[in-house]
Amino acid sequence: MDKNNLSEALYALPGGVVVRRKKSPVLSLVVLAIGIGLIVLYFFTKDTMGDNLASSLIMAAGAITLVGGLMLTSCLVDTEGRPVIQATGEQLHYKELYFPQEQRAEVQRLIDEGSVKRILATTSSQSSSIAVAIFYSADLHVASLQAYEYIGYEYRPITGIKVIADR
Repeated sequence: MDKNNLSEALYALPGGVVVRRKKSPVLSLVVLAIGIGLIVLYFFTKDTMGDNLASSLIMAAGAITLVGGLMLTSCLVDTEGRPVIQATGEQLHYKELYFPQEQRAEVQRLIDEGSVKRILATTSSQSSSIAVAIFYSADLHVASLQAYEYIGYEYRPITGIKVIADR
């Protein structure tokens, strides 16, 4: 399932309803700062702590610092971005739903009708015969969705990309 095709369809809406934005680096900077803070704490308190506690602290601090650094790097080199509604700054949600083969006709009909609310309300199953990939806003006024069928060890589209923009 190709999230890029769904997001590109949204970016192509007239009037720039949906735009591409990079992830905010705030969370990654917070995680990185916590990790660095723990490293500083280690160096100030290593003489008063036992060896086991000191080694555990520096190991946790190193791991948190590494994760924060990777998160920040990911934000900085992200060329894909995320779909965001330009007027409100709301980030669109992404979801994949799975259905049994018996519901193929119903899923196709719901996508053709553009009924995002009913697709999200439909109970998905553990069976992965039919999959629906959806980008949608919280109020469901902006969405793009497409159904796929699992054939020959890969998901192949069985519907076109349906774009809904009621703004």
